[in-house]
Amino acid sequence: MAVAPVLAGASSVAPAAATSDSSSASDRNLINAVRSVAAKLRVVGLSDGGTKLVQFNPTKPGKVTNRVAVTGLTGGDTALIGIDYRVQDGALYGVGDNAASAGVYSINPSTGVATQVTRLTVALSGTSFGVDFNPAANALRVVSDTGQNLRQPFATAGAATVADGTLSYAAPAVATGVAGAAYTNNDLDANSATTLFVLDTALDQIAIQSPANAGTLAPTGKLGLDAVGATGFDIYSVLRNGSSIGSVGLAAVNGSLYEIGLLNGTATPLGAIGANVTDIAVPLVQR
Repeated sequence: MAVAPVLAGASSVAPAAATSDSSSASDRNLINAVRSVAAKLRVVGLSDGGTKLVQFNPTKPGKVTNRVAVTGLTGGDTALIGIDYRVQDGALYGVGDNAASAGVYSINPSTGVATQVTRLTVALSGTSFGVDFNPAANALRVVSDTGQNLRQPFATAGAATVADGTLSYAAPAVATGVAGAAYTNNDLDANSATTLFVLDTALDQIAIQSPANAGTLAPTGKLGLDAVGATGFDIYSVLRNGSSIGSVGLAAVNGSLYEIGLLNGTATPLGAIGANVTDIAVPLVQR
């Protein structure tokens, strides 16, 4: 069900099973739990053309802390095109900018030190990219504004990159505006399903990518703003007893942070970010 604003815009929680007074009270408790967590989130931002990391709170995005340079890139990578946290180990990862063979790195967000764990075996295509881990499949998804749709398995060391179906709202037309991607339900509960949402800067909308491997897109709603250039997008999962009970969508667009209503696309402004951020990742474990 869609719920009232968590920070300022609409976020979502699991649907209610009934409409009784007891279930309504349960829904209110669920909403309050999501609100409480959302207001205290810490966000990691990729800034300065993918060469630095910063941190900030979404309620005060202009106050940037812990600005560190990304170091340790190898194999022709000079910057990162995107970052995300992986639920299997809770670590931050990033993808390098060497189009021919981009490195995938684990990164210490406090120091910026990057350590290569693998390299993509399919060349990157595009100028804006979305990078996010599928928590159920233990695989890294990389999508781009050329319609590229890559999958890097993590379950098997040294696995080759898979080029999945081209992004499209109506095949064979290619979707050429996808610049951000994020999965829901970032938990280790085997019963949790996950949904891949993407942010399209050409059509200024949010869409569901399903099946993710096919690249089929279905819009959920318009952002209500003109999104330009590199865009950061991530979904934080609020957990209870190890299972996701709600989602908070955040996006860095045009230099500002927005809360994203995943089910209606609405972007609600939270304020200008105090750094030139091109991607964001919300730590799975908040402190």
